[in-house]
Amino acid sequence: MKRWFWLIDLLVVMSFVVIGRDSHGFANDWAETARVALPFILALSMGIGTVMAWTDPVRWMAGLGIAAMTVVGGLLLRRYLFDGGTATTFVLLTTGWMILWMVGWRLAYMLISRVRSRAETAT
Repeated sequence: MKRWFWLIDLLVVMSFVVIGRDSHGFANDWAETARVALPFILALSMGIGTVMAWTDPVRWMAGLGIAAMTVVGGLLLRRYLFDGGTATTFVLLTTGWMILWMVGWRLAYMLISRVRSRAETAT
């Protein structure tokens, strides 16, 4: 898990982009999807580096830090470098999605690990 955690975070970003584009009726062609996702992918990589998530990637606090960096960095990049919109509802939805899923999968992982650990010690 320690080496592959970033793939789950990348999946969170890509699902956000694909579902968002689909809900607005846009075609999900690869070039346009990549253009919309790029600022958030760049911000995700900055978040992983800033939080040094590779040291303990399943901590929920690491997920919160990565989510915050992904949201703030992604929205700033989208607004100022990629000429994309940052309407209030988009900002709120982006924030909620990233925090829910980037922290959520880590909490689920921790819970499953704890249950497994208790089951192993009980036997």
